Amino acid sequence: MNRTKCSPLFLMALTIFIDFASFGIVLPLLPFWAERRGAGPVGVGLAITIYALAQFIFTPVLGTLSDRYGRRPIILASLLIEALSLALAALAGSLPILFVARFIGGLGASNIGSAQAVVADVTPAQGRARGMGLIGAAIGLGFVVGPALGGLLAPLGPAVPFWAAMIVALANALLVLRFLPETRQMEIARPTMNREPTVGTLPGGQVSRFIVGLFAGWRQVLRHPVVARLVVVNLLFTVAFTAMEAVFPLFTQHSFSWTARQNGYIFTYAGIVIVLMQGGMVGQLVKRLGERRLLIAGLVMLAAGLALLAWSTSLALLLVALGIVSMSDGAVTPMVSALLSFANPPTTRGETLGLAQAVAGLGRVIGPLAAGSILATLGPGAPFFVGSALVVLAALIALPALSSKHEVSLRHLAADVQTVSTAQDRS
Repeated sequence: MNRTKCSPLFLMALTIFIDFASFGIVLPLLPFWAERRGAGPVGVGLAITIYALAQFIFTPVLGTLSDRYGRRPIILASLLIEALSLALAALAGSLPILFVARFIGGLGASNIGSAQAVVADVTPAQGRARGMGLIGAAIGLGFVVGPALGGLLAPLGPAVPFWAAMIVALANALLVLRFLPETRQMEIARPTMNREPTVGTLPGGQVSRFIVGLFAGWRQVLRHPVVARLVVVNLLFTVAFTAMEAVFPLFTQHSFSWTARQNGYIFTYAGIVIVLMQGGMVGQLVKRLGERRLLIAGLVMLAAGLALLAWSTSLALLLVALGIVSMSDGAVTPMVSALLSFANPPTTRGETLGLAQAVAGLGRVIGPLAAGSILATLGPGAPFFVGSALVVLAALIALPALSSKHEVSLRHLAADVQTVSTAQDRS
């Protein structure tokens, strides 16, 4: 890729890193802030669930809007909304206001589909998985750096991390405003705008067209079995992985008598493995195996790693199992995004990638809730076995979809490559 194409990719990775670092600053402190506003355990859980619910609702909406109006204005607006939500959370004098702030924050954080669409816009097919991996690595680094900053800022006052995160979000918005170019090609976008002329005849005209467009991503799933299967795979994978994350500290407490300190170290280890996988190894593995084989290999490894984790009775075995799980996560996440981008023309990338991220957000709600119930009923290792079974099911669902991946990608790849070539010629 030439310099013109690299610049938006790495700038988008930097933007996502700052975005998730801002989110991570307040993440460890949110339960205590909610308690100060009168929340009990249910209220604390609701403050987290409301955020995920907003992401589930609005991630496909922002993705669709980025297809229609451009990536840059949608990403910029979402960062400003995030800053507003953080200020509102810092000023919240009651629990309902905090819930409102969290819902607004989930809306602002629904830009990941639009960010992935930027990657798909500026990378050729052979570099797509590497670009998605770079975004995943940026997310992982944000989750490593953000909580550490939050811990350093917490002694300065309970609201200080929220104000600091707001400043970071505003700085990120300025970065996007100043440096991020618009990557959506206008000659591609215009046919999308005119593709549904009959909608304008409905009552409300443009309003009806706008409302229908917001939920276009769901139509993509219903129309295209390949997209539907990949979205389901993403959901099952996310449920299994987040279930593991939720109960892992309880598992290590039961098996090793660990405290939060040891679990903090082990999660840092897992984060580093994921970052290394997505930031460097994915590109090389895709060249050797291709996206299809790497996704299946990642799912198989994840199923094996989760099962091995349930049997871990020593630190060495635990590190090996968690390393396998982390490497698998680092492989599966960018492969799903890359394959989804292949399965759609450039005019619908944002809406489909946004929908996939929204469904993943739903998985992040279901996973921890299900894992807690399974652990209480069947024991500390049971959620890992159930997660392993879900991942095996995901691999079985993926196989028919991936067998037709080349047919689907060839149908849309001609337009994709033509877009990249045209942009490169202009540069």
